[in-house]
Amino acid sequence: MKTDRNQQPKELGKVSWYRDYDAAIAESNRTNKPVFLLFQEVPGCSNCVNFAYDMLSYPLVVEAIENEFIPLAIYNNVEGEDKKVLDKFNERAWNNPVVRFIDKNGVDIVPKLEYSLNPLALYEKMRNTILISSKQVPRYIELLEDELKILSGISRIAYYETPCFWSGETSMIQHPMVLSTEAGWMAGKEVVKVHYDPDKGTLDELNSYAIDQGFYLMEKLDTYKKDVNPQYYLKGSIFRVLPLSFRQRSLLNYAIPYKKDGEGETYLSPLQSQLLVKYRKNNRAEKAEALYDRNIEESWSFREVETNTRR
Repeated sequence: MKTDRNQQPKELGKVSWYRDYDAAIAESNRTNKPVFLLFQEVPGCSNCVNFAYDMLSYPLVVEAIENEFIPLAIYNNVEGEDKKVLDKFNERAWNNPVVRFIDKNGVDIVPKLEYSLNPLALYEKMRNTILISSKQVPRYIELLEDELKILSGISRIAYYETPCFWSGETSMIQHPMVLSTEAGWMAGKEVVKVHYDPDKGTLDELNSYAIDQGFYLMEKLDTYKKDVNPQYYLKGSIFRVLPLSFRQRSLLNYAIPYKKDGEGETYLSPLQSQLLVKYRKNNRAEKAEALYDRNIEESWSFREVETNTRR
């Protein structure tokens, strides 16, 4: 029996959890998946609530936890079975959140995550656990690292003037430094807003690539306004009805006009893929509302997504 994400304490975020240690271990045995073991104070302090919001609520992180792990939540401030598990792992009562990644024998796979509000720190633990446990990280989870760099403010932003921002998007996303693109306007000019990863190269390198494409860095910045048709090629496809991350939008927008057959689907999570199948099967996409250009945290309703994938 797992918790109801729509009615559970806010300290648990949006993940649906096992609450029984033995049941979680049995499921780990059955599926050969590692256990994502959260020790959490419920009800908890602001640190506990912030951890749930920042680390356990973003839709694609939630799905990754539920797909690749057996999620188990143990309260660190109650007696009974929870206290027994707390003592088993020598964790402190009334402590800030701690996450352990254990195998079916209750043994740590990677060092535990002490309290942190850095989603990339949690992501790294998750990714390493998956690599050790199953040797292969699904592509949507690989892309999640890039998305978290955008959301965490690690990526940097540059604006490039282009003759046509629609083709500008598909050109810029091909550079390995670029995480996402968006068509827009600045000072009356068509521009592409780029999120890039400074750990993968310098702005000078990116500028050199842009110049080769016929684009120029906007050095004197003005008010930026997103175009009404960002990711133009994506907007004209069936993928537009899906809730998508910034990274997914940009990659799909490139894959579609370049006719990379079948590649678009590889960017999607299992739930997104199931939604796509349903829309195709029932011919519902034509009348469906476009969700792709909205913040995925707003466009992704767990209740609606899960209901739609069961239809």
